[in-house]
Amino acid sequence: MRMIKYMFLAYKTLAFNLLRGCCSFSKTRPLLKSSTSKMTVHGPWNQLPNDIGSSIFERLDLEDRLRFDLVCKQWRSNIKRTPQLLWLMLPYDRNSQYLSFFDMCEGKIRKFNLPGSAQGGWFSGCSKGWLFLVTGMDVDDLRIFLFDPISRSQIPLPPLSTISSFKHSFTARHPGWNPAACIINGVEISSSDASQCIVVVKFSINNRILALCRPQDERWTIVEGLLGDEYYYGNFSFFDGDLYACILSSDEENNNQDPCFQTHSITLGSQRVNLKLISSTPPPTNLIFAADADESILYYKDSFRWPYLVESNGQLLVVTQIYDRIMDLDDSDSDSDNGNDNGDRTSLFMYFQAATFQVKKIQTIDDTLHTTVLTDVGNQSLFVGAGDCLAVKNCDKLDKNCIYFLHDMDYSLHKQDYPLISREAGVYYLEDGSIQRCLPSITTHNHCLYMYWFSPNIKSRVLG
Repeated sequence: MRMIKYMFLAYKTLAFNLLRGCCSFSKTRPLLKSSTSKMTVHGPWNQLPNDIGSSIFERLDLEDRLRFDLVCKQWRSNIKRTPQLLWLMLPYDRNSQYLSFFDMCEGKIRKFNLPGSAQGGWFSGCSKGWLFLVTGMDVDDLRIFLFDPISRSQIPLPPLSTISSFKHSFTARHPGWNPAACIINGVEISSSDASQCIVVVKFSINNRILALCRPQDERWTIVEGLLGDEYYYGNFSFFDGDLYACILSSDEENNNQDPCFQTHSITLGSQRVNLKLISSTPPPTNLIFAADADESILYYKDSFRWPYLVESNGQLLVVTQIYDRIMDLDDSDSDSDNGNDNGDRTSLFMYFQAATFQVKKIQTIDDTLHTTVLTDVGNQSLFVGAGDCLAVKNCDKLDKNCIYFLHDMDYSLHKQDYPLISREAGVYYLEDGSIQRCLPSITTHNHCLYMYWFSPNIKSRVLG
C-alpha cells in the first residue's frame, strides 16, 4: 500500500512539474498562482525513498530496468539494492545470428542479436557481464574482445601473438576447433567497468602461467615461474582488489599438506596487482570402489577435485567439487607377451560424475591462511562451474542453501570417434548431500558448445 501511495505521489508531482513548466511560458501568471495555491507540494519525483525505488525496480522486466537506469543518478542507485541477475548462457552455434540465455529467476529465454562483427566467433568464457569473444581461425589472425550482449559493445584486447614464444608454446590443436578454444580455458575481469578493468586468462596446456592485460594495453603481461613443477593454476577471482588463484598439485604425496598462502606483486604499467596463491585443496584419493568380474570396468571414488572461488556476504569461499570416475578398459593389450603381469590396458572410455561438494571460508591473518568448513550457507544459492561463480540471495525462484553446478567436458579430446560432451549439471543440497540433476549430456559434432553461468551487468558503460 505504501508503495502504491508513493508511486501515485511521484506521478502526481511529475505531472505538476510539467504543468508548471508549460505555464511558465504563459503571460497568465495569476492563473498559475491560483491553481497551485490549492495544491499540496510533495517531494521531487527523483527522490523516491530507496526501499520504494528498489521495490519498483524489482518488478520491472529487463527492458524497463535499462530505461530505469537511465533516468537519473538517484534511481540508478537502487540497482545496487536489488537481487543479482543470473542467466544460463545456452550453447551457441557459430552459424547463429543471436545468443540465447535462460533467466534463472524469471524462468524465461532471452535472445540478443549479434552484430555482424561478432557472428562466427567463439565464446571462451565470461565474467562480470562481459563475454570473452575470439574471432579468426589462424593463430596470427586471432582477435580477442570483451563483448557485452546487452549493449553489443566490443572492447578489443591485445592479440595473443604478443605473448612471448606464443607460436612455439601454444601448439594444441583439435579438428574443428578454433585455435583459441584449444588454448584458453579460463578468464576473469576485475570490474564490470571495461574502461578500467584488468583481464586475466589461463591456458589449457601451459597451465602454470597466467596472462594479464588492460583493454588499453598493447601487450599481455605474463606471470610465470611462481609455481613448482607439480603445481598448476585452477580457478581464480578478484576479491577486495586482489587477485586470488587456487593452485592444485598433481603429486599424490601432497594429500595431507597444510593449507598454504603466498602473495606476489605484479606490475601492469603504472598499476600493481597483488596475486594471492591459495593451496587448500589436496589431490584426490582416487580409490577403486567397485569393479566387474574381469576388472574391465572400474569405478573410482574421489577421482578428481576442482575448487571454485565464490564471494559471499563480503567473504571469500572455496567451493570444491569432487568427482567419481567410471573407466572402461581395453583387454586387448593385456597379453603376457607384454612382460607385464598386470596388463598395460588402455582406457576405452572415461566418465566423470559429480559426487559431492565441500565449502570452506578462507581468511588470511598475518600472511597465514585459515580455513573454516561450512555446512550451511543460509538463504543463498551458490553458482559454480563455467562462467561466473557467485552467490545469489533473495531470489524466490531458486532453491536455498544449495550449490548449482555446471561443468561441460568434451571427451573427444581423449577419443576422437566418440564426440560426447558430458554435461555435469544439477543442484547439490548442503543439508542432506543429495543431488538433483537437471541437464543431460549431449552428443554433438560441433565442439565448444558449452554453457556458462552469466551475470548480466545492466549498468555497464563504455567510455570513448
